[in-house]
Amino acid sequence: MPLHIQSTSLYLLSLFILLMSSSPIQMVKADSTRPVPGNYCPSANILMITAEDLSSSLELIMRSRAAQAIGGLTEMASTLNAAGTTLQQAASRGAGARTALLIHSIILARVNDKNDQLLAWFPLLHSAILALPDDQTQSAADDAVWRAEEILKRDQAGNPLEQLGKAQHFLTCDGLNLPLQAALDEHKRLIIKMSRKLKPVVQKDYDKIIDSLRNTMAFILEHSKKTTR
Repeated sequence: MPLHIQSTSLYLLSLFILLMSSSPIQMVKADSTRPVPGNYCPSANILMITAEDLSSSLELIMRSRAAQAIGGLTEMASTLNAAGTTLQQAASRGAGARTALLIHSIILARVNDKNDQLLAWFPLLHSAILALPDDQTQSAADDAVWRAEEILKRDQAGNPLEQLGKAQHFLTCDGLNLPLQAALDEHKRLIIKMSRKLKPVVQKDYDKIIDSLRNTMAFILEHSKKTTR
């Protein structure tokens, strides 16, 4: 092969190797390590404690449905109300879930355009986030909280509640939280229907909350040997 062709081939090979090892590929690798919102799941121990709460909730829901079938309205109401307490307890299990609930409470605290009442909660929120394991998810949530606080303090452009929502989602386990939240929503709907007495609660009204609890339990049993929060 002529010398100039060999030199050209070597140059092209060197250029290809240089391009393969350059920054765009490194950037892709860096991006893949970013925390994924909704992926902050509790440890196996916390998941199993949550399963105990959900088992109690399911038993209370079934008792309420059985009471409805025989016209025992007092027991139907009392067991349905009790199920709400254990469902809320299940939703608060784990440091990430507790902190996410605190963020949600702070979001609800904004009842007007004044920021002082909302800002009063941020020292507590910062302390709660700092108590979490020091990893990229904790850092991402903390950054979003700081951005929300800066917007509120300095009247900067942006939506502080949106930033708080991002922080909350970073500390949430979607596989657990979504079906559990669906159960909480259905429970609230049942309580409202029962209290208004416009239409009686019937057997099929319990179907969605039972399905949601089944899906939540299935996630726990599948993932109880994974994650470390």
